[in-house]
Amino acid sequence: MQRACEMVQSLLKTQSSFQRTPYHPFCCQILQLLLKEGLIRGYTVEGNRISVLLKFYQGAPVIRNVRVVSKPSRDVWLQPHELKFRTRHNTGLWVMQTPLGVVSHRDCMEMGIGGKVIFAVNNGHQHWC
Repeated sequence: MQRACEMVQSLLKTQSSFQRTPYHPFCCQILQLLLKEGLIRGYTVEGNRISVLLKFYQGAPVIRNVRVVSKPSRDVWLQPHELKFRTRHNTGLWVMQTPLGVVSHRDCMEMGIGGKVIFAVNNGHQHWC
């Protein structure tokens, strides 16, 4: 999980439209979700590296900020009713790890399942405690 969070945070530290990161299957699941949500243009796996095509809108990156929620020392698990309460004013994306794989918080609410919140994308100042 730490590697995946580092991968997403490294996407913020570049102004180019292309980024390379080490390969990990968990990173591919997260990138597939970001692609589905329209936050990146695409990615390709080349051996032990992943090439990510970042998305820009009017010269600014679409991914404005990433906040790591679950850390190795503290996992944040939410049930479906807690997700609905915490995301009622949310415009960003929460990336969740569930028994069904990596999904968004919206998909978790639709399916009625909970999971571990990995990180939040473009959420502004969402507080957890």
